[in-house]
Amino acid sequence: MPYKREEVSWNGEDIAFARKLMEALPNRLVRVIALPSPDDEVYESNVLVVLKEIRPEDFELVSRVASEVGERVNPLLAGEEERDALELFMAHGGRDVGK
Repeated sequence: MPYKREEVSWNGEDIAFARKLMEALPNRLVRVIALPSPDDEVYESNVLVVLKEIRPEDFELVSRVASEVGERVNPLLAGEEERDALELFMAHGGRDVGK
């Protein structure tokens, strides 16, 4: 019997995460890309945060925002020049959120 995976809804956590990041990083946030379901993963993450430049303090800030919106957001940070991460997230059904 073949296994068919059920897609789990984000229930707005992905959008809330993106909006909070827009407030926290208004001049450096380029995109927030979420996979179709919080159960999906690329590089053990389900949301890609693309920044113009990544600073050391950004990792803590993004992790804090993720924990504020729920337990299911597992972000990966990437600079806008890191096309491989962007392409992988998009190839796995990623979509821009929070715009």
